Amino acid sequence: MKIYIDFDGTLYNSTKLDKKFINIFKEYNIKEEYIEYLINKIKNYNIITKKLINEFNLNEDILSKIDTLYSDELIFKDAITFLEKYYKQYDLILLTLTNDLSYQQKKINSSNLSKYFKNIIITNKDKSKLNNVDYINGIFIDNNPIELERFYNAKATNLIRIKRDTDKYSKINLNIKNIPEFIDFNDLINNNYIEKIGEKNNE
Repeated sequence: MKIYIDFDGTLYNSTKLDKKFINIFKEYNIKEEYIEYLINKIKNYNIITKKLINEFNLNEDILSKIDTLYSDELIFKDAITFLEKYYKQYDLILLTLTNDLSYQQKKINSSNLSKYFKNIIITNKDKSKLNNVDYINGIFIDNNPIELERFYNAKATNLIRIKRDTDKYSKINLNIKNIPEFIDFNDLINNNYIEKIGEKNNE
């Protein structure tokens, strides 16, 4: 059985990373609101950093500070528990969307999670329209309700939402009512939900 797992906000604490990124530029007296605006609009640290360097005439040494932000400390501990439990039993596949492949690869490399995955798919296209993804039989775990609804429309039936309180999508409700929601991976494990899907598929 294949389990497709999202990266940002699901396994990786992107909110915490954003705060660290903002704090670096606050040292240069750049307003937090402006940096937040750029993050929400551009969604790419590389582009934002270059823009702020040019706009505020910053020293490019700041780039080395940005590189220190990426680490495995940003992985949710409950995510590690889930990966450790299931990676030998099922085919875990990382499925992540980005507008900058090199930037996303840098985050993934620093996370030290590659050993858990049979495959890593990094795409800048709609995750629900890829040729190498088994939408019918796979399990899809994501924090983003919009992505889950796209998977549903692609005929995926085994959908799971990780709905963390700190997540930027936590206040957005799903329009599809039969997708189960769990507060984190520990909650998912304790409910034996992966095993229940496996039993259903074997009937």
